[in-house]
Amino acid sequence: MSTTLLPAEQALIDPIDTAEVVSFLQALIRARSDYPPGDTRAIISVVAEKLASAGIESRLLARRGQQVSLIAELSGNKTGPTLLFHAHADTVGAGNADAWTRDAFSGEVVDGNIYGRGAGDDKGSLAAQVMAAVALARAGVRLNGCLQLAAVADEESGGLFGTRWLRDSGQLQPDYLVVGEQTSNQVAIAERVACGIDLTVFGKSAHGATPWEGENAIMQAAQALSWLQVRLFPRLAQRTHPFLPPPSLNVGKISGGVQWNIVPDQCTVAIDRRLIPGETREQAMAEISGVLEEYSAHAGALRYELSSVGDVAANINTSPAHPFARAAAATLQAVCGERRDLTGYVQTSDGRWFAGDGIPIILFGPGDPALAHAANEYISSDQLVEATQFLTLFGYRWLNKE
Repeated sequence: MSTTLLPAEQALIDPIDTAEVVSFLQALIRARSDYPPGDTRAIISVVAEKLASAGIESRLLARRGQQVSLIAELSGNKTGPTLLFHAHADTVGAGNADAWTRDAFSGEVVDGNIYGRGAGDDKGSLAAQVMAAVALARAGVRLNGCLQLAAVADEESGGLFGTRWLRDSGQLQPDYLVVGEQTSNQVAIAERVACGIDLTVFGKSAHGATPWEGENAIMQAAQALSWLQVRLFPRLAQRTHPFLPPPSLNVGKISGGVQWNIVPDQCTVAIDRRLIPGETREQAMAEISGVLEEYSAHAGALRYELSSVGDVAANINTSPAHPFARAAAATLQAVCGERRDLTGYVQTSDGRWFAGDGIPIILFGPGDPALAHAANEYISSDQLVEATQFLTLFGYRWLNKE
């Protein structure tokens, strides 16, 4: 697609009003949806009202009480493809209020930046997607297909009662997907996925006064983890992907022992293993086991167990040569007037639930991903408006391509 704007395309994005877009994001931030409890009823009401003001009908769906999602559609040719704009309406909690320099739920604007929990993750993307749909509806354009908008709940708590349920129940079946996440307004075409693995080390209990009579599972786990860091981390760092950092392993939680004066006979370590495309859970677990067997051979037998439950979704890994990715890059250049390299998304998104369906997926949205979940989260109003313009034009172009 062209990297320049046609007059009709310029006329499509010119009416997008900065004040309206910023005000809408402020309203989303003020409609608290932090998890827990992840109650999205208020924010979904704000979204539905904005869509209705442009004549766009929406429907509300919930598998679990207060975790409400919204789906809306702009349809032209019913036999054409479906392009889905997807963003999540819930956020993490604000954390320590004293760490914030301003009210975390005020949506305050300072020096062109909009502050608040969820400003970037993910209400900025949600605002841009909704306002893009509104811009298309107001312009009265006829699309050769369906532009579907999904504002979903439950992303921050796993997605099983949000996107996963909507996909599995047939409510969301896109041919093409744009996932709204913080990419600093770059087009991302790949992401790592999270794989949770538990390592349980077994010891032998004894009185704390006679530790030599037991086998301290916590101490053994600590030594085994040090071995993993020395032996496994360098291997992971050598693996490459053109748009992603290497795979990683993070020890996020350790649980063990009964009380201070008992030698612990068990210690469980919760591991976050981020997989790049081409890696599987089974391979990751086998690799950890292999390194622990090396440890056993050098330091004495380690009694342990590895386990992993739940689904591990496929990676988003769209080819940079795919017409969908190329069209997105060209459209972004037309809007912002510069070429921006394709990139990857370091975190994990709800797009993973569609990654195994064989459809092209990109991730795009305003905001620095490093600010997500942090105190004083913000995005710039310039990025927010630019994202709205891109999504408006991309939806129009892709659903009217020859």
